[in-house]
Amino acid sequence: MTAPAQELGFRALLARGAGAQVVAFRMGGELHGCDIRLVEEVVTKQRIHPLPDVPPHLLGMILLRGEMVPVVDVSAALGLSLSPGGARPILVTGVGGARVGVAADAVHEVMEVPAEALRPAPHAAGDRDAYVVGVARLAPGLVTLIDLAELLRERTTLDTRTA
Repeated sequence: MTAPAQELGFRALLARGAGAQVVAFRMGGELHGCDIRLVEEVVTKQRIHPLPDVPPHLLGMILLRGEMVPVVDVSAALGLSLSPGGARPILVTGVGGARVGVAADAVHEVMEVPAEALRPAPHAAGDRDAYVVGVARLAPGLVTLIDLAELLRERTTLDTRTA
């Protein structure tokens, strides 16, 4: 990817019509994809330590190589919910100089999304429209492309708002 492409946000990158690489993950029974440039690593088999008196979208913290990383559930912002269960994969992202973990039901693979596979996002009316940037028709089925960076910028403060 060229330097100017790296500076573009995910929505702008897709709007250029050149396609993109995404990390595919399952949340709420649906397949989603987010900009690969945002994901630093995927952590599995890591215990999430719950915290008292925090908003429901903050699941807790993980200890990652000596660093405390908050883990959030962004599924409600997308009109979904995580499947009940114990250990889950966590997408560790870097947003605004901070690291934040995003809980998922499963993480699949890195996928190339060619421009011809992209379709505009359907309008669902509500918060979801702010984060869903398109849909891609790929081999595993339809992949909802989300602007995870934008979602995290708006949903990761430790305040009393619910996700």
